Amino acid sequence: MRIVQAQLSAPPTIASLRARELPRSGIRKVYNAARELQAQGVDVIRLDIGDPDFELPARITEATHAALLAGQTHYSPMIGLPEAREAIARHMARKLVARAALPAKDGGQGRPPYEEWLEHIVVNQGATQGLNAALQLTCGIGQSVLLPEIYWPNYIQQCVLGGIEPRFYRLTDHFQPVLEDLACLSDEGTRAVLVNSPSNPTGALFPPETIRAIYDFAVARGMWIVSDEAYCDFVYQGEHVSPLQLDWQLPEDERRVLAVYSFSKSYAATGLRLGWTVSPRADVTLQLATMNEPLTGSLTTPLQFGLAAGLDGDDSAERCAALRPRWQHAGELLRESGLPFDPPAGGLFYFIDISATGLPAEEFAAQLLAEQHVAVVPGDSFGLQPTQQADGTLTFAAGERARRCVRLCFAVPEARMAEGVRRIAGFIKTKTA
Repeated sequence: MRIVQAQLSAPPTIASLRARELPRSGIRKVYNAARELQAQGVDVIRLDIGDPDFELPARITEATHAALLAGQTHYSPMIGLPEAREAIARHMARKLVARAALPAKDGGQGRPPYEEWLEHIVVNQGATQGLNAALQLTCGIGQSVLLPEIYWPNYIQQCVLGGIEPRFYRLTDHFQPVLEDLACLSDEGTRAVLVNSPSNPTGALFPPETIRAIYDFAVARGMWIVSDEAYCDFVYQGEHVSPLQLDWQLPEDERRVLAVYSFSKSYAATGLRLGWTVSPRADVTLQLATMNEPLTGSLTTPLQFGLAAGLDGDDSAERCAALRPRWQHAGELLRESGLPFDPPAGGLFYFIDISATGLPAEEFAAQLLAEQHVAVVPGDSFGLQPTQQADGTLTFAAGERARRCVRLCFAVPEARMAEGVRRIAGFIKTKTA
């Protein structure tokens, strides 16, 4: 038999325009650069990644291990295991009662019982997946969502992949929404507004009157609200208020809030990739569960038993209390150094202005890592603005405000954090002398 050698063709190209246009997160760029230095034996102070240094609570490890030993390694329902959803429902009912309610206009408090929560819980393979599903559910291809001008980079990545147009509302000097922008940026194709309080990267906490104003705006415009509440358990000044506290005062068919929560941050479980969404209505719950099929294939079964054990023995307040001295110490060191910043009310980060050095944030972060072995994330990643070119493709450039800031995480051992901030202050002095 004679084998005919075929003429070689050029290798296939990436056909998906959305995939090609996807901006790369600067968080991961710094993460990889820091790991490369560490692999070379360099002692790098890691203030770049939002990964609290606490140990995973033993009850979570034990429950996950027990599930593995019991053979709980098979597919689970796409909505989540009953054990996990019941634990989440109990957890949410406790949380809402414990937090200050937003009074309803008729004087009611809108605190639903546990049983009502249960029908609105969908387990996610991490809050990132939950946010991706929420954005794709609320906005169709070519429609738009309102995002803060300083934001977590995955939002815009998810918009690009989903064919959704991001429109950015401005933030004040204290990183609060400029509410007038919401109406100015909206049209009939604007389907959702995203709220992130406490914010990543700014740590800003939206007060009750702001939450009320955004909610009333969404009601008036017939829009959804996607509420990213990944950092709701880390509040150091004030109190976290959720749009759910307004939404659940209404009949189910009038609700509009999809609230997404992270198990990772509150329970030192960033590598476990678990979270959940509170859905406003039964049809949305069903749709989110269906979307889990292509987005995850299946949720990790044994980890859901760990999640249930973690939430039923809720001790997230202890980790917040442990972080409070580091949050305070980092602020004191930054003030002593003269660095301009707005004190964060919550979250895990300080977002500081380094414009006095004359260096753009990306160059500042690169030099700081190379010279002082301290890893921080340039603000560019948190403020990319898309521009459509003549050929229809998107390009991305950071806004001016983002380019003059860097994000540093204080959720690391206090001595390491303090040394890192001191090195940053010293580095800035050498650049401004």
